[in-house]
Amino acid sequence: MKKYLAALLTALLLLCTVLSAGAVGPALTATEAYCILDADTGLVLAQQNMNEELHPASITKVMTLGLACQKAQGNWDGVKLTVSHEDVYSLAGTDSSHIALQEGEEVPLQDALYGTMIASANDGANLLAEYFGGGTIEGGVAAMNAQVEALGLEHTHFANPHGISNDDHYTSCYDMAQILRWALEQPGFETVFTRNEMYTMQPTNVQPVTRYFSQQDKMRLHYSRYYIPAILGSKIGYTNIARYSYVCLAEQNGVRLICVTMQSQTKPDKYSDVRTLLEDAFARFTSYTDLPAKGLTEELEVVGGGGTLGRVTVTDPGVRLLLADGVTAQDVSVSLELPERYVLGASPEAYAVYTVSGGDKQESVGVRVPAVITGLDELLDANVGRELETASDVRPAKTAGMLILISLACTAAAAVVTVGVMRLLRRRNRKTRKR
Repeated sequence: MKKYLAALLTALLLLCTVLSAGAVGPALTATEAYCILDADTGLVLAQQNMNEELHPASITKVMTLGLACQKAQGNWDGVKLTVSHEDVYSLAGTDSSHIALQEGEEVPLQDALYGTMIASANDGANLLAEYFGGGTIEGGVAAMNAQVEALGLEHTHFANPHGISNDDHYTSCYDMAQILRWALEQPGFETVFTRNEMYTMQPTNVQPVTRYFSQQDKMRLHYSRYYIPAILGSKIGYTNIARYSYVCLAEQNGVRLICVTMQSQTKPDKYSDVRTLLEDAFARFTSYTDLPAKGLTEELEVVGGGGTLGRVTVTDPGVRLLLADGVTAQDVSVSLELPERYVLGASPEAYAVYTVSGGDKQESVGVRVPAVITGLDELLDANVGRELETASDVRPAKTAGMLILISLACTAAAAVVTVGVMRLLRRRNRKTRKR
């Protein structure tokens, strides 16, 4: 029996050694999962159970706020939202955080944004969901899940815009980190997310009192013993089921990180573990490494207008990566990830994939960067010219000729429009690569 127990303990020890061999970040015990990303590229730097599906609580509101900012496009002045019955009374009996909105109240969009962010108002989140969801909370939730799909996230589904626990409402640390990274690109979001000062909401048509929203994250309050100067912005969350969740943007010496923790058992656990993660990451990741293009080249077929237009050239663009001290450019490989064909009018979906072999210093993962596509202008111009030339040479019979001419003219017009759209897409992709 003793030999059996000894053998079993030895096997368990070996298994634990194997399972922990790939861990390159701190091993947390009071926090179930975490993920740290480079905010610029989305490269995973350290993680623990980052794909585990967990209840997010109020960090859900990062998506809600991101979609509201996306819809507003920075134009907040003069925009007022009217509080519906459902905004208020769907929360009855939940004992949730709120800013005392009342049915029929007209609330400036800016107040709804800051109330949802700073006070973590669930009624404010409902109001914002109606704003970007076509007038209903259900429409807002559908928009949230549509954005999840657009981002290619595999471990997230939302059932509400605020984060009250629900069996069908979950996310992972990795997905939430990518959601924050996307939200930071939306006009005005970073301003809301990083505000530390008290916010004042003036009286409205229904509510005669002034409301004040104060920062609740002690890691952002300079007088708190939990204060971490590197944290620029954050969202906290808590429910009995989710326990404590946290997402933040932090910067030190020019290095920008996104850190997400989920299911910390107590507030002190959350504070301690976030500090541990950020101190470790900023100690190991101190500078960016520029990787020039390696000259990988492939051809991609372009189709449009019901036929093949030709081929374009796809190459790797080079990238700036955050590598741990001791990891060099030689530890990074690159490959091209291309679709079967490039359909005009859709995103090219052509990427260079940079894979880091981090060993025991950094997560061995890859990051996708939009590839460089050349020859598209020439290809489009050549096809537009050919369509127009063909139309001018046609001399058909009266009825059939008119139909053919109309068809060719429409094809030429569509091609011209496509050229314009594709040029706009390429400008946007260039801006994305510059970021």
